[in-house]
Amino acid sequence: MRPLLTFLSLIFVVLVPHFALATTSEQQAQITLGRYLFNDVRLSKLGNRSCALCHAVDLGWTNRFSKVPDIHGNPTTLNTPALLNVAHYDQFMQSREGLQTLEQAILLPLFGTAPTEMGMTEPLLLQRLQQASDIYTPLFEASYQSADFTTQKVINALAKYVETIQSVDTPYHRYLSGDTDALNKEQQLGLALFNSDRLKCSQCHGGELLNTPKNNADPLYVSTGLYGIKNKDGKYLYPENERGKASFSHKETDDGKYRIPSLINVSETAPWGHDGSVQSLEQYIEHYAAGGRILTIGKNAGDGRYHLNKDNKISGFSLSNKEKKALVAFLNSLAITRLPTQQHQDPFCQLVPLKNKKDSPNCLPPFKVKS
Repeated sequence: MRPLLTFLSLIFVVLVPHFALATTSEQQAQITLGRYLFNDVRLSKLGNRSCALCHAVDLGWTNRFSKVPDIHGNPTTLNTPALLNVAHYDQFMQSREGLQTLEQAILLPLFGTAPTEMGMTEPLLLQRLQQASDIYTPLFEASYQSADFTTQKVINALAKYVETIQSVDTPYHRYLSGDTDALNKEQQLGLALFNSDRLKCSQCHGGELLNTPKNNADPLYVSTGLYGIKNKDGKYLYPENERGKASFSHKETDDGKYRIPSLINVSETAPWGHDGSVQSLEQYIEHYAAGGRILTIGKNAGDGRYHLNKDNKISGFSLSNKEKKALVAFLNSLAITRLPTQQHQDPFCQLVPLKNKKDSPNCLPPFKVKS
């Protein structure tokens, strides 16, 4: 059974409003502190990853792993959700309801054990910061008028930084604002299809971020029929090791239900699906056109069209090749203009230098765990 939030998170929720009163200069200092923490491998027990490893600025604030690797490099069960615009979400976890603040959501990967993503403990976190006091004392003083390192301040600063990861500067949004040249003819056809009663895409992907149902009464967590594995009782279910909301509620009626994802920047966040099992946007469109995904080989072979809880709006549709290309072209128009590089620059040199990636000027030496 997956653990509930620790008592720490409950304390934190009570104390957060104190920081909400910070001045503009203090808020900017907190954002800078959060950027340092976000990119610092000190925040992982083994010193082998930072938040930015899984949420990379140059990879759409996610990564190219099909599933999130745990701290030991073993694949978990979920694909990494992009952080873009999460500050505007009402629910922060893709398969679990109830986490409604960024601070609550940040606690899980940092301190959680199912899976162990960062593997951190509070004493080790504070010890690491104290050992790097030459870096962090000035940052904490500027942010909180105190050099005292606390977990509360760390989580708050990380949340302040993540709040800056937002943009809806896309051709699609410019088109909605009256720039009729922002979308070409093919993309306009794709938009018309997206909003059509035949495809019903916008009935789930509504709102500015295309992540909320058009009908407010409809659920935010749904099954799209990505899997349909027939069990001994003749029911079509999701894989036993990853059942969506049912992994927490243990209710069959929650099997396969995941939060509706935002489609902003969707073309830049491959692979897709809650488990990274969809390799192209064309594949995803074919899945919806069929009314559910059909897998004929592998341990998860089955027919998602018959999944127990599949949303009734996913009933299938016909689509010509021209229309499919137009729909993909529209999805490509949801890509954002790159966020300012300086605002999201990694202050640390790479732990493992990559040929196609340059360190920022005057980068700080990365932390290395002493053997």
